[in-house]
Amino acid sequence: IVLILMRRIFIRRNFTLLKINLQLTIHFTLETLTQMNISNQNLEWTMLEFSHIKYGVLIAIVSILFGGSLGLSFGCCEDGIKGTLKSGAEKALSGVYGGDQAKADEVVKKSWVYMKRAHLHSQTMGVISIAFSLLVAWLSFPARAQMGISLLSGVGSLGYGVFWMSAGFLAPGMGSTGAAKESIALIAQASGGAFFVAGVTLFGLLAYKMFGKSVTE
Repeated sequence: IVLILMRRIFIRRNFTLLKINLQLTIHFTLETLTQMNISNQNLEWTMLEFSHIKYGVLIAIVSILFGGSLGLSFGCCEDGIKGTLKSGAEKALSGVYGGDQAKADEVVKKSWVYMKRAHLHSQTMGVISIAFSLLVAWLSFPARAQMGISLLSGVGSLGYGVFWMSAGFLAPGMGSTGAAKESIALIAQASGGAFFVAGVTLFGLLAYKMFGKSVTE
């Protein structure tokens, strides 16, 4: 009888332990599935839709690479670039400058400054353009707004860097940096205007998203 009782107690104890283990297993399984579901939802939330901003981002990356290549050329070929600028001034020395070497040297010096501006503007504006694009995609702005802001800022960043570089190369042969800028002013106006419009549009949409709904409510 004692053996039978001990056997029953042992069976009940094992059954109770099995039941507890089964409950714990179910609990941890459900908890794991819940965490996985939350993780998937967070992943879907954080993933960006690039279909509307891909071209603008690509142009912005080209702008950054353009500025970077200028910076690299300054490091390896600075003397060659300055030599090209001086050569342009020498060809126009007797005609455009009237033999004034000091004026020619001043224009060459300022042209070099323009080259450095091209490097800085294209890289800085390219980074800002990518930030604009990622922001409008993350906030799920309308498709046209995303594409417009991304493209305008990307084209603006690249075009503005090209403007400063072109003005730097043209100035020595034209006799002044002012004349060089005037000759390609359309590039500066179009690129700078595009970048400005992108920034103003983004600001307006952000302001509406942050304050417009609360006011209407």
